[in-house]
Amino acid sequence: MSLLQPKYLVLILLVVQNTCLVLLMRYSRTRPGTMYLGSTAVCCDEAMKLITCLGILAFTYLNKRRKDDGSGSYTQLNSSNTNDDDIESDIVDKEEYDKNDRDIEIKKQHESFVDYLKNELQFDFRMAGLAGLYTVQKNLLYVAVSNLDAAVFQVTYQAKILTTALFSVLLLKRRLSYQKMIGLFILFIGVAIVQLDKVEANASKSHQEQHRMIGVLAVLGACCTSGFGGVYFELVLKPQATSNPRPPPSVWAKNVQLSMFAFIIAFITAFLKDGHAIMTEGFFQGYSPLVVLVITFEAMGGLVVAVVIKYADNILKSFATAVSIVTSTIVSAYVFDFHVSQLFITGCGLVFLAIGMYSRKEEAESKTATSPSKKQPLPQQMSDIAMVSGGGGAEGTLSSRKVNIV
Repeated sequence: MSLLQPKYLVLILLVVQNTCLVLLMRYSRTRPGTMYLGSTAVCCDEAMKLITCLGILAFTYLNKRRKDDGSGSYTQLNSSNTNDDDIESDIVDKEEYDKNDRDIEIKKQHESFVDYLKNELQFDFRMAGLAGLYTVQKNLLYVAVSNLDAAVFQVTYQAKILTTALFSVLLLKRRLSYQKMIGLFILFIGVAIVQLDKVEANASKSHQEQHRMIGVLAVLGACCTSGFGGVYFELVLKPQATSNPRPPPSVWAKNVQLSMFAFIIAFITAFLKDGHAIMTEGFFQGYSPLVVLVITFEAMGGLVVAVVIKYADNILKSFATAVSIVTSTIVSAYVFDFHVSQLFITGCGLVFLAIGMYSRKEEAESKTATSPSKKQPLPQQMSDIAMVSGGGGAEGTLSSRKVNIV
């Protein structure tokens, strides 16, 4: 078993990204001095993701043009041969081409980057609804991390599995197996135990004002937007994707579309929420290299999911979640002076058990599902939806077996 296999490299990448993001975000929100605005950080995050995905699409386009130009020059070289037999052969070959196919090929070879983008993006303005949920979720996460320790935040945020299941049952009329229901109940108990811990005695020090209850409400709100985002995709966006005769857009094109809407919504939200502070202290108040690093990890998180969906299965992703929580707890204890109590350890253990039961059941169902009458798995969390390609296949659809838990 080599650790250089793609799935294990993805596992390491997911653990590093999750752990570093939460710890750096927590540190950036507790250090002394002028605090940066979370709403503007969300704007920069979406702008960075938009530019990155546009860059990948531009690279893909240039690579495609290079191949087309190469094939075109080869054809021209053959047609310039003055041998009579070759010329006659070329004429016969040309007559065998269908006129429509030839026109389509010429159009593709002379396709501009703007036309390429229009063909790839396939804009659906209903994606704005998903982008709005995604923007609200990110803003809530900044509020949550500002008021909760990194380890407590990560454990509590696993409640998004519960909200996804609840919205699926209520709105999509999905049925849960007994093992799923037991796992969700254990998850609820585990998260509740973590919240019953001695907060003030065990909390890490912060140079900024923090309120435990505000943090808990914020992370629960983020869990709700995550769960509802999955149901929104199932109810609104997925039916059109399955009935569209055109090839589905690539994962990068999907993210360009989502990030474009999200950036507009995040920009408006920033001025509605922190307009006075932005006008008086500036849009980039409190920014530092650390804040830029946090935004980079946040933007990278959405892109990492695309790789995770392709290579990692439920068991590996669940293991990555557990390792990330354990790592965050250890680092918080040594760096942020977070006190790990017996109650916290008990709650974490129950959450790990619940995630394992939930993911293992999904794996079993995917192996035994051979007919449409089998139970469908629950929707993925919204961080997955932001990265799915919207097309067919086990890795590109929301109802696939690959449910990301990050």
